[in-house]
Formats: sequence, structure tokens, C-alpha cells
Amino acid sequence: MESFTQLKDVKTVLVEDDAMIRNALSMAFKNKECCLRVCKNAEQGLQALKEERFDIIICDFRLPDMNGLEFFKLVGNRQPYILKILTSAYDDQKLSSELSRVGVHAFIPKPFSVKQLIQILVHLIEVNQKNQRICAQTDSLAEKNITL
Repeated sequence: MESFTQLKDVKTVLVEDDAMIRNALSMAFKNKECCLRVCKNAEQGLQALKEERFDIIICDFRLPDMNGLEFFKLVGNRQPYILKILTSAYDDQKLSSELSRVGVHAFIPKPFSVKQLIQILVHLIEVNQKNQRICAQTDSLAEKNITL
């Protein structure tokens, strides 16, 4: 999978209570030499975020200790650069309306393939890099007192 090459320097944390999903993604990332830290609940995920800087959080909606939206609310803007992805087998309108409010960048319905997940991650990384370049250019223009 060529897309994995774009994830080589990206640190990802997965918060997922389903051992099969954790193991499958862990093996896929490891086989492509990409960094993925797996956590089986929100408490472990929050601890991981205290210990390390990550670029991407992938979090399941239904966790044993809290739901994914509550998890992302706790993460908040402490690390605003993190791309936040929520996964769930449950797709309801109330959930969809809450995603942007808590800063979720993408929703991935379950079941999903590794290939689908990687394609979404690569797309989000590309969009995020483009936005960062635009912000840097805007900041540079502002420093020079040039308005657009």
C-alpha cells in the first residue's frame, strides 16, 4: 500500500476496545513501519496523550469507560494540531451533529478496511498540511502589514 509511505513520520494513537481491530491495525502499521500506539480504553488514551505528542487520534465511539465524544471533549484544545477521527458501528443523526462541535475531523463507520482508513488518514494529512501552509503565509503577510 503506497499510502503508508505518507504515514511514516506520523504518530497515531488508536483508542479502541475491540481487540481484533486493535490487533489488525497494529499489525498493518507495524508491517509498514508506521507508528501506532494502541489503547483499549479512554483512560489509557488520555494517559498516552500526556506522555507523547501525536499527530492523529483514532477513537471508537463506544468505549467501556466513556464514549468517544466525551473523550474528545477531554482532549479539547490541549493539543489542537491533532487530527481527530471517530469510528463507530452506530450512525445516528445526533452523533453526526456533535462531531464538528467537539472538533472531530472525520467519522468512519464500522466496519472499515485498513485501506479505507489509510486513504482517509492520508487525505486528512494532506488537507491539514495545506491549511498549515496557508496559515503560515497569512501570518507572514500579517507581519509585513500586507492585507489580502
